[in-house]
Amino acid sequence: MTVAAAVGLLTAGRALALEQRGGVAYYPLAPGSQVAVENVQGSIWVEGWDRAEVEVVVIKTFATADAQPEDIVISVEQSEGALRLRTLYAAPLEEPARVDYRLRVPRQIKLKGLRTLEGNITVRNIEGSVEAQSLRGNITQVKISGAVTARTINGDVVVSLRALPEAATGISLEAASGNLFLLLPPGANADLEMSTTAGRIEGSLPMTVSAKPGDGALRARLGRGGTRVRLRTIRGNIHVAEGEELL
Repeated sequence: MTVAAAVGLLTAGRALALEQRGGVAYYPLAPGSQVAVENVQGSIWVEGWDRAEVEVVVIKTFATADAQPEDIVISVEQSEGALRLRTLYAAPLEEPARVDYRLRVPRQIKLKGLRTLEGNITVRNIEGSVEAQSLRGNITQVKISGAVTARTINGDVVVSLRALPEAATGISLEAASGNLFLLLPPGANADLEMSTTAGRIEGSLPMTVSAKPGDGALRARLGRGGTRVRLRTIRGNIHVAEGEELL
């Protein structure tokens, strides 16, 4: 499966009932600042733009008609150089309620904590670092130019890099039960370490087996090496490629 096909699969969704839309909120934030989103059940979608502010849209979805939007509170904490959004439940709900976040942020931002227990995380056009974690959900990062950390227990991870980060930071993609797809920029200088317990490692890169006894990881040096790229899954395949056409 190609990386493009993987992204197409991850963006497919289902219709949601009893959708409640809130208004759009704006928060001034300079490039280079930090943004964090802590969710429980629902997706997180973030895209970079050329404005020194964050646009936030929150969509609340309830399974029962008697539930109210006020049953879920969005906590907003803003300080100089940082914005933090959290999903808080005012009272226990008899039926599950879903919260979806849609953000547009300064392109040169540091996404220091995108977390959800159940839901997909999608990030596009970011030139800063990205940290994303989902318990049950897919993680997709497209046209990223900074350090990347992506972890999911049950889901796939798809990452397309516009440029590699500095060697001191690196890339780390992990899944317990899911596939990993990584598209590197052409001419990358990187050291790759890839391992899967029950899956395949695919790609046209020259790979060598680890010399450590009992270590099933494959390694590949691209160009002069430097930036460390680590991909690890237990039950899933790993696909790595270089490409001119970024998603």
